Amino acid sequence: MAWLALGLLEKGREVRLGSVLCPPEIEALLPPREEPETLLREGKTVILPVPTMGKNGGLRLPEGTPPLSWERVVELLPEGALVLAGGVPPPQRKAAEERGLCLIDLLERPELMELSAIATAEGAVALAMKELCTTLFGTPCMVVGYGRCGSALARRLGALGAEVTATARRPEQLARIYADGFTPCPTARLAEKAGSCGVIFNTVPAQVLGEKELEALRPGTVLIELASEPGGIDRKTAARLHVPWIAAPGLPGKVAPRTAGEQLLAVVTALLEEREE
Repeated sequence: MAWLALGLLEKGREVRLGSVLCPPEIEALLPPREEPETLLREGKTVILPVPTMGKNGGLRLPEGTPPLSWERVVELLPEGALVLAGGVPPPQRKAAEERGLCLIDLLERPELMELSAIATAEGAVALAMKELCTTLFGTPCMVVGYGRCGSALARRLGALGAEVTATARRPEQLARIYADGFTPCPTARLAEKAGSCGVIFNTVPAQVLGEKELEALRPGTVLIELASEPGGIDRKTAARLHVPWIAAPGLPGKVAPRTAGEQLLAVVTALLEEREE
């Protein structure tokens, strides 16, 4: 978010900052922080954290920052304000609309989804390499879901010499997996293949790794959750079966914050320019 703010400033936009953590190298280039509630009261165009929602229905804010509930955010914002957010659940979105706010979910923009898949895939590969005691070369890997993120990840794994199986539900997606040079697997038959994999990456934000699938995993399998909440892993079953897994949502901002900020900048700038025409 700090890199996004810097990019907006460099484009001549007026920027005021609330609870934003800044890298030391750009701290001096950004305006001083202000109280979030003050900014919300006076905001006609407000960019909330991306992803927006933290724990207990509040904003995702830096550690040590006073919590701010979604209800309070909606209450403070002036009617008609443009609110740019990311990953806002339907109940919170409805509350914003009822307040007369114009809420745009950036994480639903196809152009940002395409760009974010790059950093997510690179970050997932780096995480797997860190966790494995072997090379990815020759390692059987499974990518659950073959959307933007899944396909980007499969390509990078394949380039490193991994043996890639990818799952999908629809016949056309399975055909695409085959055409891209990977082994297709219907999601319904995931458990049959999971036991032979050294690494499994989930990109599906709905439960696909349940009891049958988790029981099939061999000891030492690296299981990485890339999907947003609620994710695709049955967490209670994983705990009961003592199956470890790694939560890794929001990788673009963690592994490549500058790139993530520049990607947000491109999307936000286009949106603002569209509204100003």
